[in-house]
Amino acid sequence: MTDRTGAEEPVLEELPGERLRVRVAGREYVTDAACPHRKGRLVHGQVNARTLRISCPLHHSSFDLATGCPAGGPAEEALTVHRGGVWPGYYRAEQVWLPASEQLLDWGEEFHELMLDDELRMTAFRTAICEAVRPGDTVLDLGTGTGILARWALQAGAARVHGIDLNEKVLATATERLAEAGFADRFIPLAGLSFDLELPERVDIVISEIMGNLGDNENFSAILDDARERFLRPGGTMLPRLVDSFLVPVTAESAHAQLTGPGPEDAGGPSAFAALLAARGAQDPYSLYYDVILPVSGHLSAPALLRRYEPAGERTGPGGTPVSYDVPLAFTVQRDGVFTGFKGYFTARLSETVALDISGDDIAGRTTSDSWKHCYLPVERPVRVRRGDRIAMTFSRRSGRDGNPFGQTYGWQGRILSGSRVVDRFAHSTGPATGLPE
Repeated sequence: MTDRTGAEEPVLEELPGERLRVRVAGREYVTDAACPHRKGRLVHGQVNARTLRISCPLHHSSFDLATGCPAGGPAEEALTVHRGGVWPGYYRAEQVWLPASEQLLDWGEEFHELMLDDELRMTAFRTAICEAVRPGDTVLDLGTGTGILARWALQAGAARVHGIDLNEKVLATATERLAEAGFADRFIPLAGLSFDLELPERVDIVISEIMGNLGDNENFSAILDDARERFLRPGGTMLPRLVDSFLVPVTAESAHAQLTGPGPEDAGGPSAFAALLAARGAQDPYSLYYDVILPVSGHLSAPALLRRYEPAGERTGPGGTPVSYDVPLAFTVQRDGVFTGFKGYFTARLSETVALDISGDDIAGRTTSDSWKHCYLPVERPVRVRRGDRIAMTFSRRSGRDGNPFGQTYGWQGRILSGSRVVDRFAHSTGPATGLPE
């Protein structure tokens, strides 16, 4: 619908979680659904497409849509504007996205803002850091990003925080934000890959959030092994303390259909998606994993533990935690359904009493992780399975890919059995199959 000038009229839509989406003048904003003054429902308010302000229908308080600042009326408190552009209402169950961990070197401010708006992630890490950091501690924030974990450590009383990040532009943002918060003399930025850097001192605690949704998507076990050995004082603390990753076969027919239809939500359409796959050397859409919220109702069996990582534990050998491995897994199907691939996720013990579990599927209730989502490992041919059938598979990881220090090749292959009869087989890899088990 257009107004008398020919411009599109503003569109207001209430979203789950008491949020409001406003589309106006070719832009999109997500705010709280209620006016902070007397809780008037803003979906019934007026939007000025010229000034980009929204007014409450109850007492006519108005707010700037970009900043949330009050611009008129009785309201004194700002309207919350939610950044990140993904949650809520911007993604739904079984909606396919390209894997964020595979694009780590290209992360900009937009993705960091998405992580900052990830309530599950932020609540767990803030609570854990407040518990683990003691006044006077020296801290390493490994992969500091825009500096939010460093800020919480400093607020908890850390004497100083060394912040390492490979992205110099994002590190500059962290330095600026921490200076504005009054921590300029206690935050020490270090640009580069942690393997190539040295610290002037051993620290009391290493804090890091470099897990991918399958745990080791971003080579975190090798990075944290190195940090523990070179940067942590004897008896120091690692946060997280323990990370477990899981796989479970799922039925996700909508997600599967998206791969051969429009492609992932952020791929730019079928042609752009095909070009992206070709640039990776991928044979087909099943030679990649994806970020997808996969409902628990789609689980076809009980989840199986894939890997356990103990950053706070002892080294397992001269090379630390193995970064290349083959793990055989077997699943017994518990209900009839269509097998379309595997769901991967992790749980983590961040500190003594704080756990983080990204397996949830309630988007509106915010039990999901907006930034991690789940890992979807598709198979090319959907297979109808029945209760009692078995899915035997081997999951493989090979470290390194195309000179990317955070890259790896994953492989998932196996067979579906009904009794002693092999119903079908699958074999997929995110890179050359060489070196993967037969």
